[in-house]
Amino acid sequence: MRKVLETLVLEPGTGKAIELLAGQILRIEQVEGGQCVDFNAFNLHDYKEYMHCGRTRTVHGFNPTEGTFLWSQPPRERALLYILKDTVKRNDVLFPRCSAYLYESAYGFHDHTNCHDIQSEAQREYGLTPDDVHDSFNFFMNTEVGIDGKATITRQSSKAGDHVDLLALTDVLAVPNVCGADVMRTSNFSLKPIKLTVFEATEADMASVPPTPVLRSQRTPKRFPPADDQG
Repeated sequence: MRKVLETLVLEPGTGKAIELLAGQILRIEQVEGGQCVDFNAFNLHDYKEYMHCGRTRTVHGFNPTEGTFLWSQPPRERALLYILKDTVKRNDVLFPRCSAYLYESAYGFHDHTNCHDIQSEAQREYGLTPDDVHDSFNFFMNTEVGIDGKATITRQSSKAGDHVDLLALTDVLAVPNVCGADVMRTSNFSLKPIKLTVFEATEADMASVPPTPVLRSQRTPKRFPPADDQG
């Protein structure tokens, strides 16, 4: 049985930066159902390495789910987290996070809760700025791509108790937030709380993760030559 390390509830309009160490699991759970959760993740010791939706969807498609990885951006390109369990199996890596500009331009709202501002506030205590918020992994979000190439959002199908378990493969700063889109189908036109639980992974959890290659091309800052050494 997994050991519970922390439990908390995110209310609408809030997010939380969590230090998730390698070998720990973050469960993102529906309290009422029908709530999208935007998610950012950074290398806890090097914020320039972060989860990259582009690389993740290239490897795993538009709707990554149970049994897939969340990858970091080039030139790091490492598996940061592994989706150990997903009871809904509907997630999105196509749509960007909602923003204040979106609500003002599309709806005329001068002030509206939005994922970019929520993420900014949640990450601020770690010295990260609004410019550091990156494209979100959108958990529980139903999206489709038509034959015309256009992506659309459909209603949520998640129910109370549905959850995603993310296993940290390295130390990360995990930042989920309650998506602020209450005027769209993203969260069925309302905002609901989300429960977060951090577990210590079991040996069986760790053993279930497929190996990923360690390649020379996965470059870290140690291999970035100074400007005056680049010939």
